[in-house]
Amino acid sequence: MKKLLVVFVLCLFVFSSASSFAADSKYPAGPIQKLERGVGNTAFGWSEIPKRIVDETKASNPVKGLIWGTLQGTGKAFARTASGVSEVVTFPLGKYDKPKVLPDMATEK
Repeated sequence: MKKLLVVFVLCLFVFSSASSFAADSKYPAGPIQKLERGVGNTAFGWSEIPKRIVDETKASNPVKGLIWGTLQGTGKAFARTASGVSEVVTFPLGKYDKPKVLPDMATEK
């Protein structure tokens, strides 16, 4: 179990480093960045469920957070995972800078 946690944390670090490097790059987004984004969304789309539960619990109460957060998270997780799969399948094709699912927080440029 400990090894699995270490691998998970390392994967998060690698994906966050790669995506921040791609965002800071002077070069336009390309197929590799589209593939990275797709793999990240496919692998971590499920993480929307606990995130939405926590967000909704903080905004209202634990019961509403558990019920409504689970429903919201499931919908968002499905969208993010489906978007990731489509980006992995179509990464060699055009429109590299237009992700299908936008991040919740705006990035600074």
